[in-house]
Amino acid sequence: MEGQRERSAVRLTDAHIGILRQNVAAEQPTEADLVAIEPPDGTVLLVRWGDTWIDSDSALATSALLSPDIAGGAEESTQRVTVAGKPYLRVGLPLNARGDMFYEFTPIAELDSTLRMLRNLLIACAIVASSVGAVLGVWASRRVLKPLHQLAVTASRIASGELDTRLPRTADRDLSDTVDAFNTMVDSLQQRIERERRLVGDVSHELRTPLTTLVTSVGVMNKYEEQLPERMRRALRLTSDELSHMRRMLDDMLELARVDAGVHRGDVELLSLGELLTHALAERHYPPELLTVVTDSTIEGRRLELERTVANLLENATRHGGGPVAVTVRRDGADAVITVDDAGPGVPVADRNRIFERFATIRVERGAAVGTGIGLALVSETVAAHGGRVYCEDRPGGGARFVVRLPRVEAEVLESEREPTSIR
Repeated sequence: MEGQRERSAVRLTDAHIGILRQNVAAEQPTEADLVAIEPPDGTVLLVRWGDTWIDSDSALATSALLSPDIAGGAEESTQRVTVAGKPYLRVGLPLNARGDMFYEFTPIAELDSTLRMLRNLLIACAIVASSVGAVLGVWASRRVLKPLHQLAVTASRIASGELDTRLPRTADRDLSDTVDAFNTMVDSLQQRIERERRLVGDVSHELRTPLTTLVTSVGVMNKYEEQLPERMRRALRLTSDELSHMRRMLDDMLELARVDAGVHRGDVELLSLGELLTHALAERHYPPELLTVVTDSTIEGRRLELERTVANLLENATRHGGGPVAVTVRRDGADAVITVDDAGPGVPVADRNRIFERFATIRVERGAAVGTGIGLALVSETVAAHGGRVYCEDRPGGGARFVVRLPRVEAEVLESEREPTSIR
């Protein structure tokens, strides 16, 4: 646009030179001759005739129009100049062969203002267009990705155990087949898991009677242990220990089946953790000195399930950790925290999540494989059903520390005797 404006100014200046040549021929022009050209409003004409300067604006001093370059006799030129504080486009062309010069000063303040306005308008339009584009882009991306977000949320809920969660039906034909296929897959998965749960429960019930018979028979044989040879006594003790372990595992399997089925979901009460742990230790003949109640807490839960949780942690410490060395109860913000420390080799970091899986096998020192059974899996399921979590970490000084976090009941809740919260 700047180049086009300069070319137009040069053509206009050349036309004015033609008019001036016709009017004055070879004579020196006067101010009246320049005015007679009738230049556009605001345009000032300036002629250098020999050593004389003639301009068309008597109100504007000739000296104001002169700049060092044209005062020194510059030849043809086009450039922006400032005269009396105003911007002009100055075009200089030869007037004749003698070297006289004709200069035309065209005001460009209004044009500059228009260009600035156009530039600002273009910038504003670009900003608005970019903003609208960004908003539309975000809206479109959210609309496009919304089904994926719903899929991710639904899959996450299913992975956390909410197997009855499904994707909502959609009117979008492109997505309806995917939604139906996903829901069908989850239906099949839920049915398979429920069949496996029923199988575990049924097998556990079926095994309970013959196992009870075996335990009773071994108990009878124990009465005559002194009459048996040493080798048979060792075999009897080994059988008795393994039967006891099998019975505990069977009880855990039955309890795990009940937790999965939600048999006791409504049977909750307010419990003091200090009292519950004291009772759990005494029932299983652990010394009371193991327990340290830093700050007692009240929780809502099912007493028998939580006592079994503590018992499983203590048994795990006994079987795999050299025995429990400390049991602690304390508060941590909104949580009631139970820790069970043992004196064993600890649990490798890579296995600290796997140990809470059913029948997981981990490698301990010297590469030996150790099975965790389902005791810790039952702990994890029970704690999760009470709205808490359990994890394993290193005990300061060596060994493993199992940490159970449960939501505690605030004092004002106890005072108002609010209804117990829902526990899965």
